[in-house]
Amino acid sequence: MGLIGFAGVYTALATTGLVLLRRTLADAPLDDVVHDPAFYLGGLCYAASFGTFLLSLRHFEVLTVFPLFTGLAYATVAVAAALVLDESLTIVRIAGIALVGVGAVLLVR
Repeated sequence: MGLIGFAGVYTALATTGLVLLRRTLADAPLDDVVHDPAFYLGGLCYAASFGTFLLSLRHFEVLTVFPLFTGLAYATVAVAAALVLDESLTIVRIAGIALVGVGAVLLVR
């Protein structure tokens, strides 16, 4: 698998995991959270994203992997949070995502 493949898998797993965890932890008491399968699925997805990150480090430099994966995760989590969790995606946040993206591109080169 190439860098783009690892990045896509990492981003999908991290975003899914974080959105599921946030949704389950939002308003429920801890007693209810531990009985919700979505909580465990979110944790599993997030852990699998870390595993993907570790596997990618076997093949690519950390100065390539870290900024690319982090930048993509920032962007996809922000969009997913706006779409799924009804969190606000303001112009300032969009500008921040763009700046992170520019920084990631500069570090990957």
